[in-house]
Amino acid sequence: MLQGITNSLVLSVSSFANHPPVTSFDMLSVRQATFPKLPLWLGLAISLSGLGGPLPAFAESPRWIWNDPAAATKAVRGRAYFRLTFDAPEVQSARIEIACDNVYALFVNNEKAGAGVDWQQLDAYDITPLLRKGRNSLAVLTGNGEPGPAGLVVRLTFRDTAGQAHEVNSGKAWRTSLNETPGWREPGFDDTAWAHAAELGALGIAPWGQLKVVEHGAVRQEFVRKPRPEGPLQLLDGDRVVFLGDTLVERASRDDLWEAVLTAGFPDRHITFRNLGWSADTPGGDARAGFGTVEDGYQQLKSQVQESRPTVIFICYGSASSFDGEAGLPRFEAGLQRLIDDLVVTKAELVLVSPLRHEYLPKPLPDPAQHNRDLERYTRLIQQVATQRKLPFVDLFDGVISTSMVQPGQALTDNGLHLRARGYKKLARVFQERLGWNAPRAEAVLTASGKVVRQTALQIENPRPVAAGGLEFDLRLDRLPLPGPEGEAGFQLRVDGLPAGDWKLVADGTTWAAAPADKWRTGVGVTQSVEAVQFETLRKAIVDKNQLYFHRWRPQNETYLFGFRKHEQGNNAREIPMFDPLVEELEATIAKRRVAPSVHYRLVPE
Repeated sequence: MLQGITNSLVLSVSSFANHPPVTSFDMLSVRQATFPKLPLWLGLAISLSGLGGPLPAFAESPRWIWNDPAAATKAVRGRAYFRLTFDAPEVQSARIEIACDNVYALFVNNEKAGAGVDWQQLDAYDITPLLRKGRNSLAVLTGNGEPGPAGLVVRLTFRDTAGQAHEVNSGKAWRTSLNETPGWREPGFDDTAWAHAAELGALGIAPWGQLKVVEHGAVRQEFVRKPRPEGPLQLLDGDRVVFLGDTLVERASRDDLWEAVLTAGFPDRHITFRNLGWSADTPGGDARAGFGTVEDGYQQLKSQVQESRPTVIFICYGSASSFDGEAGLPRFEAGLQRLIDDLVVTKAELVLVSPLRHEYLPKPLPDPAQHNRDLERYTRLIQQVATQRKLPFVDLFDGVISTSMVQPGQALTDNGLHLRARGYKKLARVFQERLGWNAPRAEAVLTASGKVVRQTALQIENPRPVAAGGLEFDLRLDRLPLPGPEGEAGFQLRVDGLPAGDWKLVADGTTWAAAPADKWRTGVGVTQSVEAVQFETLRKAIVDKNQLYFHRWRPQNETYLFGFRKHEQGNNAREIPMFDPLVEELEATIAKRRVAPSVHYRLVPE
């Protein structure tokens, strides 16, 4: 009898809605999994049968398989990966039964379909929603806790829309590996380098014998891909955007200029942003482990992302990992590839983002040249992975931080590494440009008589002359501008035909720009404006929202609420969901403030 499976062999998948919980086998939500005592033998049985009628008889029964022909007697301890691809017509109904001695996780077309820890039963699931016309894949992650028998047996049957039953059984056509390879759960994965499985015998043989069937009901698709138009990525109405990464992402929530610029850039769309950055983090979730193992940190990372229900994920890693130097590149790539594989199941659009260059500041801070070479290596590796996986890539290594020495008064960082507010302001603009989201410059050309000659990225309404040759009009920008003298002008205004003299632009009793008539004729950039003030109120609302959300997903007393000391204060965990309505209230405020107002301006003599 198996005396337990060590934490190093914890195989994790998410808990499955509409299924009895698998409390000791949960990749996406548990922090520390401990398996119950289980029989020594490790076997895995899968049966996929048609619904709505008896199964047809087949001459060849399902075969127990493994990666070792002697596995029915003894197999090595550890993980094993199995997969099979097959073509299917349009499916009317399908059912899968799976049993594993000791633990398994089943994926159908990279969708989580089931998980279990009891080798004595066939776990039955209705997987009709997961099969599709054309190429399909079954992928199974298994674990053997101690040296002992191990096996896998599969029967796959389904009915097509014409009512015909189909069956595919386990056998040597299945492929197996001892190593997890990026993309292995996908139908299009090339498994020709994997070994053929070894057949051990028919379903029902010793040591497993006959297994009882346990019904788990229908498997629903946990995530649904949001339809998107062809072409470059755009943020759409209803998108849920997750920023995932290390210190660059976490510190962004202090000023939230990054999120504010993106929010203001899509004023006609309700887009939810969630910052899941964690300082010094890696794609392996190292910084999130807390009192657990690095693997626990990785499971937390995945759980945090999936609980956010993302449709777009910006993956911003590499800065912390770069301190491992060139020697750390293979580990970083393996972690990034694994993370991409596990985030693909969310059906979100994944975007890879490079780390920043370190800023060159005067002594006593060191010259960052050597480390910038490492950062560039990590940037190019991320770019290669993006190309390989056909994902968008945003290069922030070039274009944000200068390659020359910068005096402290003009620095974008506090210490060469961490951006200050003006740094995030520049980052936001570069980020928009690299994704093709930058809008044309807002500009209006009018005459003093009230004629609109040209308007770009704004709308002028009700223009008319006023006394002393001045002008008044209503103006609405297509989107809010960045505020402050370091931000670009909110809009450019040209007025031809003003009498000589000095003229000021006034709104709400405040002068927002002033210049002689000849300057107004060539164009005056209005940097400070009513719209810029509203951008600042938008930014502050986002800061407040993210502060509340931070306490929602990452409470400071987490160990007492959910960890090994929850017996002391765990009753207070019920207060965590109370943050949700507060966050929603601020989301409603943000929705109002992201839209530029219609402002009544008057151009009058000073």
